[in-house]
Amino acid sequence: MIKRGIYKLLITIILVIFGTLLINKSNNIKNIIYENIYNNYLNLAYIKKLYNNTIGDIIPFQNIIKEDIVFNEKSSYKEINKYNNGVSLKLNNNIVNSLDSGIVIFIGNKDNFNKTVIIETSNGVEEWYGNLDSINVNLYDYVDKNAILGNTKDSTLYLEFKKGDKYLDYKEFL
Repeated sequence: MIKRGIYKLLITIILVIFGTLLINKSNNIKNIIYENIYNNYLNLAYIKKLYNNTIGDIIPFQNIIKEDIVFNEKSSYKEINKYNNGVSLKLNNNIVNSLDSGIVIFIGNKDNFNKTVIIETSNGVEEWYGNLDSINVNLYDYVDKNAILGNTKDSTLYLEFKKGDKYLDYKEFL
């Protein structure tokens, strides 16, 4: 298992060096990269999913190092109401779990949402979790489905789902 991890690391390093050399030698490739990375939308969660499906995880002992699950409670709600472009959920407890896996792309205050965490999933959907009191994740963390994101102030969670500039119906996700 260690050899496999070392081989993956070496292949990744070789690909990065080769890519860097190729980029430095060709202005055409530089323009393509600038166009697609700096000017267009880059879905980091999709890249991580693609990487894991093709190359796998570089950490050879990931299954051994994995933390024991001490707390296994999930979000559940008793009431749902329309709120802005999404919904307001009255939770049975204050715990907020992620609905899908993805990359944390925003942590901060949003108008009408207070403290907010935004997760971008591999299919490009942004999941907005608002009205949080405490936050247990960091910016650019990869979170698995049902990961604990934090707690709400008063058992009220604001949720919105967005893809590009379009708001999506919450019924697809809850």
